[in-house]
Amino acid sequence: MAPKNIFICYRRDDAAGYARSIYDRLNARFPNRVFMDVEGIIPGADYSQVIQQTVGTCHALLAIIGKGWESMVDGANHRRIDLADDYVRHEIGTALRRNIPVIPVLVRKAEMPSTNTLPPDLAPLSLREAIEITDGDFNHDCDRLIAAIERQFGEVRYQPPPTVAKTGGRNTCLIVGLIGALVVGGIVVVLFILGLLAASTNQNTAQPGKNPGFSQPAANPGSSQAPPTGPTEAPVSKDAFSPVGRWVVTFEQNGVAIQNPLVLYANHTFQSEEDTGPWQYDPATRTLTLSGWLVITIDDYVNGEFVGRGSVEDASFPVRLRRN
Repeated sequence: MAPKNIFICYRRDDAAGYARSIYDRLNARFPNRVFMDVEGIIPGADYSQVIQQTVGTCHALLAIIGKGWESMVDGANHRRIDLADDYVRHEIGTALRRNIPVIPVLVRKAEMPSTNTLPPDLAPLSLREAIEITDGDFNHDCDRLIAAIERQFGEVRYQPPPTVAKTGGRNTCLIVGLIGALVVGGIVVVLFILGLLAASTNQNTAQPGKNPGFSQPAANPGSSQAPPTGPTEAPVSKDAFSPVGRWVVTFEQNGVAIQNPLVLYANHTFQSEEDTGPWQYDPATRTLTLSGWLVITIDDYVNGEFVGRGSVEDASFPVRLRRN
């Protein structure tokens, strides 16, 4: 799947320390997909051009709001947020116009600005649901922020059940005893099954006409999720694209090639490293749609790969698909 990116917007003299810490937590969960000006701009690059391009292609923006975010003034005692060239106003305004998720992140016990105190182009920000990051519960609050982004991106991970808190000594001994009994019982069951399998193998070996060196695997016609197999011959044109099978998909973004495995099942569901969901393919337009939001158009077949382009919202990027 094409990676979705996050832009962190903040005022350096208002919440730089919080922005740095939040960046570190997000980058651990979404590596190389989080942009913050200190990390994302190489020396010598045009700052305003890079910011404009990055905000224009990101998929979510975090507005880090501290206690001085709205009231800070310039040398002429004008509120920065009211200035047309204020970079914070420009970044948030661009994201709001693109109608992408804009998440206000409140730090230093800040409060959400009201509609009547914001410039008209930022007024919708006051209606966005905010997440507060506190000093006393920073890790837990960041986990809530990450979970919110995962929901927006459709990348919700499996959450293991909570661990059972320790209780008194007698209860602890009882739990340990139950676990031990389950483990022993599991071992007995496994040994019993292995014994049955061994007996079955010996019986099949003794039958006439059987090859004593090999056993035939049992068919499983009822499994709808068995990994599909591809065609025996490589297709020779773009019109021969047959979706069902295992693929290696290569996305190219900002000059970087990113490979991901992709399995398209015959029941029109797919599985990748980051997502699962339905897929549809239209042979007339040669478009493959995953989860209803990622569209891959097949343009040609070159050197054993289908080549084309992918699109997510307003972003477009080259894509290659190869049978795995």
